[in-house]
Amino acid sequence: MNESEFNRLLSALKTSARALTKLHEYYFGRIVYHLAKTYGKNFAEDVAQDFFLWLLEADGFPVVKSPTTWVYLQCDSIAKRKVQKEARYVNGEIEVAYDVPHKEEIFGDLYQAMEELDETEKSIVELFYWEGYSLKEIAPMIGMEYAAVRQRHKRLLRKLKDVLKTLGL
Repeated sequence: MNESEFNRLLSALKTSARALTKLHEYYFGRIVYHLAKTYGKNFAEDVAQDFFLWLLEADGFPVVKSPTTWVYLQCDSIAKRKVQKEARYVNGEIEVAYDVPHKEEIFGDLYQAMEELDETEKSIVELFYWEGYSLKEIAPMIGMEYAAVRQRHKRLLRKLKDVLKTLGL
């Protein structure tokens, strides 16, 4: 969905059920996919629904330049608040109602191989593979041109492949 269409639908939310339907059809599955990698599918669906409720309750929005990035950032915030809200102390330890796996547990050897990357390369991997941003969306986020991000991405894939080979994987 392009920027102008997204902003038009966003401004029409209070007066048009069709606007909400189009936004929901376009973003619901993307939000669930984006969050399910970290939180699990059921939690991701809850957050996606909370996001659309928040859209209906909000009193206007600024002009959004990067719709997908903006949607994901809003949903990430909702998810974090939801996890914090449902955390509770048990015997002096924090217990979270949702079992959220750590990336290190999921990706093990790959996470270890990432230690060979510099901070920019780590950011690209995090944003592209774990957060679901495109390379074009990542470029302004890390202050680089798209072509440079694309080139760094190619190089870091080769570097990770080499590191994983040396680890025998």
